[in-house]
Amino acid sequence: STFTTSGNDRVTYTEKAWNANMNDAKYVGWMFGGADGSASISKEQAQTNTTDSDLKEQWVDLWYTTNIEDKGLSKYIGDEIFCNDRSLGGSNSTYTNLGYGKNATNYAAKTRFYYGAPGYTDATPTFKCKQKNDAFTVSDTTTGNGSLSYPVALVTADEIVAAGSGKFGTANYHYYLYKSSEYWYWSFSPCNMASSGSASVFAVNSSGYLDNYYAYSGGAVAPVINIAPEYAKTLVGEGTMTSPYQIPGVE
Repeated sequence: STFTTSGNDRVTYTEKAWNANMNDAKYVGWMFGGADGSASISKEQAQTNTTDSDLKEQWVDLWYTTNIEDKGLSKYIGDEIFCNDRSLGGSNSTYTNLGYGKNATNYAAKTRFYYGAPGYTDATPTFKCKQKNDAFTVSDTTTGNGSLSYPVALVTADEIVAAGSGKFGTANYHYYLYKSSEYWYWSFSPCNMASSGSASVFAVNSSGYLDNYYAYSGGAVAPVINIAPEYAKTLVGEGTMTSPYQIPGVE
């Protein structure tokens, strides 16, 4: 299926896991170190970008090749940073933040947005990617990690809040990232490795609010691309459902 921005079908796929395995801190990553199913033994190994998450490999990259690359549209897409922020958040006696294996770990976005999390900072988004290793790009290795196969990923929790979602757990049906009451969809931002032993990632709930789900859960997928600067300045339209932005001459 293809991505649309109107009506009820505003995602590419539904009921897709971030990763079938979730019993290791490494599974909050868009990519991670070691084979899928093997335990990580350090934070550095857990955050080494060698193995694709299931969502990246099976669905998001597939969407890009089918809908962009195979249609000859790649030249219109820019190589910009997608931040899978695995920097550490607030800690306490339970969340020791070792960042690997089954060690309970809070990631920075949880501290920013999850009310009651250690060090909670009152839903303040950031657009800086603290760790270069988390700054996913294709070819840009100056500001990014150069680990992507294609310039596509997902919206971050910071972008969701900045777009008007409101605080974690607050329903909002009236901003442009709300899509449907029938499904929730994945973000790009790690939440935590829970003390229960399950990795979780932020998402947009079916009521429009910022939420988090275990990595094996079945969420919808809404890929994000960036228009290359030289084409972005030629866009026409108003950026609404009835008058979307378009590159002149491109169908």
